[in-house]
Amino acid sequence: MKWQAAAALAAATVVTGCTVTVGGSASPVPGQGPVVTTVDACTLLDQNQVDALGYESPGRSVPEDKERLQPPMCLWNSKDDVEPSAVLNIGLASGIDFNEYIAGAVAKSSPQQIAGFSWTQYASILPDDCTFYALLGDDSFAYVGVSTTSLDKSCELAKQAIPQAAAHLPGGQDAPPITPSTSAKPEPGGPLLSADPCAMLKPEQVAQLKNISPTGEKDNSSSVPNASYCLWDDTDGDDGQKAFEVWFGPSTPAAKWPGVNGVAPAETVDVGGKKWGVYPNMGGLRVTCGAVLPITETSSVQVVSGFIGDDTKTCDLVKQGLPLVTPNLPS
Repeated sequence: MKWQAAAALAAATVVTGCTVTVGGSASPVPGQGPVVTTVDACTLLDQNQVDALGYESPGRSVPEDKERLQPPMCLWNSKDDVEPSAVLNIGLASGIDFNEYIAGAVAKSSPQQIAGFSWTQYASILPDDCTFYALLGDDSFAYVGVSTTSLDKSCELAKQAIPQAAAHLPGGQDAPPITPSTSAKPEPGGPLLSADPCAMLKPEQVAQLKNISPTGEKDNSSSVPNASYCLWDDTDGDDGQKAFEVWFGPSTPAAKWPGVNGVAPAETVDVGGKKWGVYPNMGGLRVTCGAVLPITETSSVQVVSGFIGDDTKTCDLVKQGLPLVTPNLPS
């Protein structure tokens, strides 16, 4: 189970509406337009809108899966020069009952009239994810959500995107002009640029980690700019131990990882003078634990794992792995 699929900016599905566990009932609002048909959700923003909002083109289209109540959606990552990092998710459903989809959730906001539609925020299992929904018909709805460093910022960015997406919905109002705003992110640099995260554990060290596969798999992050990671998968099934991951962020300061920003570490673990900040319940997920170590002011390393079924073991493998990883880190 990859950490990026469990955390807010990690993989595609973490910001989708279908991960919401929320209650209440919903009924269509008269005059909000005809029932929509299935479309590519990436067409709900044109390239100029995506650029002005601060996201990269093209977006990643995810087809619908009605068996999982997953509407078609599109995800855009923020540009490298935009701070904070964010993921924008827009979905457009038809033939899916909203009450069934929302699974009994309680609205987090009163309906807000934006661009000709009534938008309501519903709670997400991710603490920093903010998603607004608009009913379009008996079994059709749209949503716009953003996941970033804080709930307030996520909602601010979502509200900025809503009128742009609504302009492409049946009955939507024309999109207002956008004033692009960017702030430079750190350029990738330092010793992590030329290092391999999979080299942070030698084979004999991996053997000391229980229920972890002997070979790590390297990949690049889809949600954290310039970051790469090595994942040693767990070998004990869906429950129990989670995969062990080492992440390199050559342009990610220690306090800027998703799930860490604005949160103080629960404890500090000193390994040979290197002080790791440990974060149980990383990103609000009680089964995930992370430890972060700064390499330079603008780069850092993260070790992530967890445990499903026993909250007392969430950080065990992370703490066991820190003395093994630390000596192998680049200077």
